[in-house]
Amino acid sequence: MKLYYAPASSYSQRVLIALYEKQLDFTPIEVNLFDTESRNQYLQINPFGKIPTLITDDGEVILEASIQIEYLDNYQKMHPLIPQDLKVNLEMRMLERIIDVYVNGGREALFKDGQLPPDERGKKEVVKAKRLLESACNLLDEKLRLRTWLLGDMFTLADCSAAPTLSYLRIVYDYQHLQNLTAYFERLEAKPSVKKVFESGREQMKQMLSTLKYPVNWE
Repeated sequence: MKLYYAPASSYSQRVLIALYEKQLDFTPIEVNLFDTESRNQYLQINPFGKIPTLITDDGEVILEASIQIEYLDNYQKMHPLIPQDLKVNLEMRMLERIIDVYVNGGREALFKDGQLPPDERGKKEVVKAKRLLESACNLLDEKLRLRTWLLGDMFTLADCSAAPTLSYLRIVYDYQHLQNLTAYFERLEAKPSVKKVFESGREQMKQMLSTLKYPVNWE
């Protein structure tokens, strides 16, 4: 199978973590969406121009990171990432959506706000996004009070989503006051699959951050 991706893309990183966890063979194809020719070629594969895109061995094109991870989990049963228990599965999906909508969404809002001139920052929609982000982080912190991973002892799709999201969240929001969430991220960083993905995307992210009008700190 093939994965069209960008090393620093948090959504690409989610799928890469799953691929490494499942120990699957795949062909990585890096996409530069900032290059016109490369982007136009990629649009022939994914008309939305979003990454990543997974192409199966039989040529099926699968979009959206969470759907790709579900496909991988069905393709390779070893090292499962999707709980079979319905109640646990529903909680996993809920947490994945909270991470995607409120944590990642809040991160994006704060990042964009930080690149505006100082006198244009802090508008109502940004204040709301930060409030939802903080509520989500508090919820995750409470969930992790007695858990190793978000669902307990099982590393799941939700953790694949949380790893890059929490890594990049540090650019705009310091959550060290949330001890359980901070300890959880430290466990994520130490996990071989996550460590490999973070290392592969570090240089590209540094290059991207170096071009910002208003510099930010990361790592």
